[in-house]
Amino acid sequence: MPGPEQRQIIENVHRVLADDKDVDALLLTGSIGRDADDECSDVDFLLVAGEGRLDEVAQRWTANRGSAAPLVYDRAFDFGASRLFNQITNDWVRYDVVATTEASIGQRSQSTVKVLFDRTGVYERLPERLPLTEPSPATVRRLVPEFFRVLSMLPIVLGRSDFAVGASGSTLLRQMLIDAFQELVAVEDRGGAMYLRRLLPDDHYTVVAQVPSIEATEESVLAVHQYCAQHFTPVARSLCERTGVEWPTAFVAKVAERTEPIIGPWLTN
Repeated sequence: MPGPEQRQIIENVHRVLADDKDVDALLLTGSIGRDADDECSDVDFLLVAGEGRLDEVAQRWTANRGSAAPLVYDRAFDFGASRLFNQITNDWVRYDVVATTEASIGQRSQSTVKVLFDRTGVYERLPERLPLTEPSPATVRRLVPEFFRVLSMLPIVLGRSDFAVGASGSTLLRQMLIDAFQELVAVEDRGGAMYLRRLLPDDHYTVVAQVPSIEATEESVLAVHQYCAQHFTPVARSLCERTGVEWPTAFVAKVAERTEPIIGPWLTN
């Protein structure tokens, strides 16, 4: 349930938009829309403009958004079919407003939104639920070779004794391990970047939590590269099998040939 400050920004944004007749609906999305919020959650609004009225609605929100609350951070992004406003209030309430049209709402369902107002029945036309997420072939096709490409740079890091660069590589490997685990999660909406603890099953979260400390030292770089390679490889194989993406056998074997003498075996046949 939203806390007092979150409820206040919901009331304020509702008030600012309530009289704009070019706004068909105002919905809450994100963790609040899914009943998965806590006191740390931001507030995500979906503003559905009438057909052909997106530009005017976005311009009015641009002019009036300061009246919802004084802001210390304010950025706007134009994606053509939608506009995104990232905002943080003086009281440090984080909230986003996505302005779009019903035709461009995208992956939303009745179970992932809450209605603040709805003049034209937008909510009723949403599907009751969305299909559970499946691993994305495009994501797997990008993620798997990129992990092994970064891993393959380890001999260069050691040869140059550039452990600051090695720490950057360690960070990339850790993030790609997280990305791989996220692809396995079957839910309606995987949530945002700050939702990891609730998204991953305990065993996968434990693997992520126990990645060795990332420091700009040889010991740390070797430990992180070994740990991530050992845990990423079986997950990557599973993702390739599930999505029909070809496992890069020759490339992975070459990477193992370059790195296993340094960090020990991580590739199982």
